[in-house]
Amino acid sequence: MKNKFILGFLLISSVGFAQMKQSTFVFGPKIGLQANHIAIVDNPGETSSKLSMQYQAGVFTRLNLGKLSLQPEAVFQVKGGNLVDPNQKLTFRYLSTPILLGISPFEGFHLEAGPEFNWSLNQGWKKEGVEQYGPDLKKDNAFIVGARIDMLDMFSMFSLNLRYAHGLNSFNTRIQNDGTPLDLRNRTFQLGITYNFSEYYKWWKKYGIKKSKK
Repeated sequence: MKNKFILGFLLISSVGFAQMKQSTFVFGPKIGLQANHIAIVDNPGETSSKLSMQYQAGVFTRLNLGKLSLQPEAVFQVKGGNLVDPNQKLTFRYLSTPILLGISPFEGFHLEAGPEFNWSLNQGWKKEGVEQYGPDLKKDNAFIVGARIDMLDMFSMFSLNLRYAHGLNSFNTRIQNDGTPLDLRNRTFQLGITYNFSEYYKWWKKYGIKKSKK
């Protein structure tokens, strides 16, 4: 599943890197898919986990300073996953604020990294009659590494993002037989796309319908 996720991104991004130069400040909406996995850091039994596919949506801003960029975001996303033995579905709804610093080794391609702060919107939630739960804790922090590709001229208002979010703390407080909490952490592979509202005028000026001269 993870290999297919990455391969799909590489195929989409192979269209190339030439694009109009972005403004110093850009902003707009973003949407994406994510493959979620629960890492069982301290696993005394037979418990395992499976990938689950979820989504994210939000807004972003980006400050471009030469080869460097700073991109804060506000995102609603669903993390979690599926535990096996016992069979449980963990559905975690978060309001997240990633803050990513980017550097461009060559035009159109950016390496990014930074913290992601997550606030649970369904802490302690349980769906009646179904083994489905929200996180035990209100906050969950992660560290993100990834890459951004700014698209070709005709698609220059769009950027693609491939990221990995590594959870830094356990979201679980349930106790093991030895009296310590089971250490469960979020791991997420994200494929997203952003639309740069601030580049629309520039795009329209270059590619919009031209009035014929009489």
